[in-house]
Amino acid sequence: MARHQPILSPDSNRPGLESRIAWELKDGVPDSLFVSVSGEENARAGRTPRVLLLVPPYTRISRPLDLMLQNLSDAHTDGPFAYTAESFADDLTLIRALQSEGITRLEEMKRAGIPMGLLRVGTAARNAGYDMRIIDAVFEGWGQEQKLFTSSEGSEVLQYGLDARTLAEKIREFNPDIVGISIDYTHQWGNARALVDLVKQVNETIPVVVGGTHATGLPEDVLLDSPADYVVLRQADVTFPLLLDTLTGRKKMPVGEIEGIAYRKGGGVRQTRPRAFLEDFSPLASPDYSLVNLALYSGPYHSGGRRKTDEGYLVYGFTSAGCNTRCTFCAIPGVQGGWTRIDETRLDRNLADLVDLGVREFIVEDDHLLHDPLWALKVCDALENHHLPWFEEGGIGLFNLIALLPELTESEVRRLGNGRAETIYGKTLDAKRNGVTTESMIRRMAESGCYSVYLAVESANADSLGTSNKPRLNSLPHHTQRVVELFRAVGIAATAGLMLGFVNPTGDGAYVESREQIMNTIRYGAFLREYGATFINPFLFTPLPGAPHFKALLPYATRNTDEGYSHEFCTLTTPHLSKDERNLLRVKAIVDGNGMEGYKMMLQTGTWAT
Repeated sequence: MARHQPILSPDSNRPGLESRIAWELKDGVPDSLFVSVSGEENARAGRTPRVLLLVPPYTRISRPLDLMLQNLSDAHTDGPFAYTAESFADDLTLIRALQSEGITRLEEMKRAGIPMGLLRVGTAARNAGYDMRIIDAVFEGWGQEQKLFTSSEGSEVLQYGLDARTLAEKIREFNPDIVGISIDYTHQWGNARALVDLVKQVNETIPVVVGGTHATGLPEDVLLDSPADYVVLRQADVTFPLLLDTLTGRKKMPVGEIEGIAYRKGGGVRQTRPRAFLEDFSPLASPDYSLVNLALYSGPYHSGGRRKTDEGYLVYGFTSAGCNTRCTFCAIPGVQGGWTRIDETRLDRNLADLVDLGVREFIVEDDHLLHDPLWALKVCDALENHHLPWFEEGGIGLFNLIALLPELTESEVRRLGNGRAETIYGKTLDAKRNGVTTESMIRRMAESGCYSVYLAVESANADSLGTSNKPRLNSLPHHTQRVVELFRAVGIAATAGLMLGFVNPTGDGAYVESREQIMNTIRYGAFLREYGATFINPFLFTPLPGAPHFKALLPYATRNTDEGYSHEFCTLTTPHLSKDERNLLRVKAIVDGNGMEGYKMMLQTGTWAT
């Protein structure tokens, strides 16, 4: 039988897998485990089965500037997509400026937060009667970093988090009946894959269940290129406890009857009927924070800068989930579905419980908080009532705020809605008719304790937005300037998020941003900084597994998950622009928008903002 060729793989220089099952996968497709022997014994004896949920250690890229310079020096200099002498001179100037500041490498930031997905499924499983434990290897070993390997493309890959020996000891100590592992980020697939293998080395009779965005997007890769037994697809809040019940014998049903899973059987991968998205996730929006050590996540800085308070815990949470915009590079709708919110009473109860736990600051993780501005105003009321300063990290929809500007009529909003005005702007227009304006919305956010937001500006190029199924309003400079000025006027720090290097399939080929178009967005960022944005944070356009355009863009994409899919280092190569050219353009956007000192401060603090 021909071995499965993964769509995406870790770097070929990454240490290999060592478990017996991993070796079996080289030549065949062994069946998944259909029972947890120890879990079944515990359930039969009246003991509570033990389930361990794991966040793998993470890695980040450290790429030498000298190597990048050599690659750029070797780039083609003729043809319609030539890397011109002028472009090379600009890149060389930036490299020399960085080196003069003692910066010899481009380095990916360390990024992590409370594992909200594992908290959700861990809470659901605990409520179903399981003894749950979460080990967050990233945060529990945050200060432990070492070089793991040098990639096939010449970058150093640095690992931070608990090492394999410590993790193996913790697994043996808890002695789980079943293990669940989160793999939301494609860039971290190599680390999740290695952790699955480590569990099987400790005890190959433990069923291993994997979930998250990457696993949902590429379930065959997960099951045929790692010893994982199951992938839980999309939302796991209902599916995971049901799978636990089946594996421990508490429910007598074949795994094939469980909706929303994939597993190995009969020499291949079987995928069951998809489970419908939750219509009401209010009961699941009260995660049991006792499953994690909140002190780990409550340092002086978060991703958006310095905390507002110096006391109490900082927690991540959500008041809604999903998104209706359906950008072609984004996997959120495929995993979480369309926009839905919790009920107002549940929100108030959740926040009251958090305050009782000692929480004094809140990070809003909603995928699209401003999809419904009237709901966002209720969120403001609730956070103010519980005296919780807050930071919005999930991304404030700039196009929603532009649509609420009084100078933009409803007919103009509909005309610019790409034929999807009701889907994207329906609730925003309802709020507009009820008297909500951009100014009143932002002022209310400030009054309620909002001190920082991530404003999803993304691009100055209307065609880049349009071919991505995004509203083109974001590319209107005068309106965006007005929004940024309103944030500055009320004292809310607004980080302007940009996206560089769009590539989108079209009917007759592909739309590819040119270097000049990317420079247009870089200049847009500097313009917004001048008018009040507190930081310019650019990312590189990255199609993710499960996103609508992912498969169509594979011809342009690296298949190496250790080098790509991080948003900070390039995933795509086109005749127009090489990976290292795109990598440098991202740094240029940071330096041009924030100054060299701003870039150095970002490297020092590990946050978006200074």
